[in-house]
Amino acid sequence: MGAGLAFKPGAPQALAERLRLLLVTPGLPDRCELDEHGEIVETDPPVGTHRPIVTPLIVQLRDQLDGYPLPGVGVVTRIGVRVPDVCWNAELRAEDPVVPAPAVCIGVESAGNTRKELDEKLAACLATGAREVMLVELSERIRFVDAGGERADSGFGLKLSLPPHSYPLKPGP
Repeated sequence: MGAGLAFKPGAPQALAERLRLLLVTPGLPDRCELDEHGEIVETDPPVGTHRPIVTPLIVQLRDQLDGYPLPGVGVVTRIGVRVPDVCWNAELRAEDPVVPAPAVCIGVESAGNTRKELDEKLAACLATGAREVMLVELSERIRFVDAGGERADSGFGLKLSLPPHSYPLKPGP
C-alpha cells in the first residue's frame, strides 16, 4: 500500500470532513462511525434501551460540572471516528465530529457490544485528548479510566448513578 490509496488512514481532517458529508447525505444511516480508512461502521443511536441510561447520565453531568454534556458527539481518533454515548466538555464545541476528544467520554455497554470494541473505542478517546473515559457495564458497574489507568472513582469528582433497574436492558419503543 502506498501513494495509490484514495484515503490516507488516520488523516483526522479528512475523517472529520467525510463524516460531516455523510451525515447530510440522503439514504445513509442517521448515526454511523467511520473506521480509520473512512469506511462506514453503522451504529444504533442511544434510543430505546439506551435512553433510560444516557439521559440520566447527561443530567448528572450537567448538575455536577459546569460545562456542556452532550449525547453522541463524533470523536476523531486513531481508529476512525467513534461516537461515545455521552460526552462532556467545559466549553461548547459546535462541530461534529470533534478533535481533540471532549474531556469526558462515556460508553454504555449493550448486549450487542463486545468488550474489545468498547475498550478500544474508549482507549482511542483517551489517546485523542479525553481526560477521563467511563464505561457503564451490563453489571451496572461504572468504570473510570484516565491516562494513568483505571481509577476507583472519577478524577472529576463525579458521583454517577444509574436509575433503578437499568439492566438488563429491555427493548424500548
